[in-house]
Amino acid sequence: MSTLPLLMASTIQFTVYAKPQPQGSSRAFMVRGRPIITSANKNLKPYRQELTNSALAEMAQRGIKAPFAEKHVPVRVDMVFYLERPKSIPKKREHLVVKPDADKLIRATTDSLTGVLYFDDAQIVGLSAFKKYGTPERVEISVRILD
Repeated sequence: MSTLPLLMASTIQFTVYAKPQPQGSSRAFMVRGRPIITSANKNLKPYRQELTNSALAEMAQRGIKAPFAEKHVPVRVDMVFYLERPKSIPKKREHLVVKPDADKLIRATTDSLTGVLYFDDAQIVGLSAFKKYGTPERVEISVRILD
């Protein structure tokens, strides 16, 4: 096992300026005898592509080869999702207690970074995520290799 990525950096932080999208339920159907699986959320694919591109750009800027964490190396992921406050929500309400669900936002984000920042999302041994109101809509991500 090479320790090159471990020596170069132990944390990658970046911000993705895109509206966070939840990983919805998948739908499967048959086309000419072949199963086709699609996401119920049509905006998920562009969001996931933006996450991947932003992670790769940060890695390239820092000279880190993909993936950031080698197989069997534990990582911690911290995320803060910012979503625009609808005008109908009272200003007193501080916390975003409506959809999208935090767990679905987390799943879409961690799945997008699999094979980019880590080989498998099973390597994630620590995780924190928050949903907040804020503009521009974005997700701030930090992935740290644990010793």
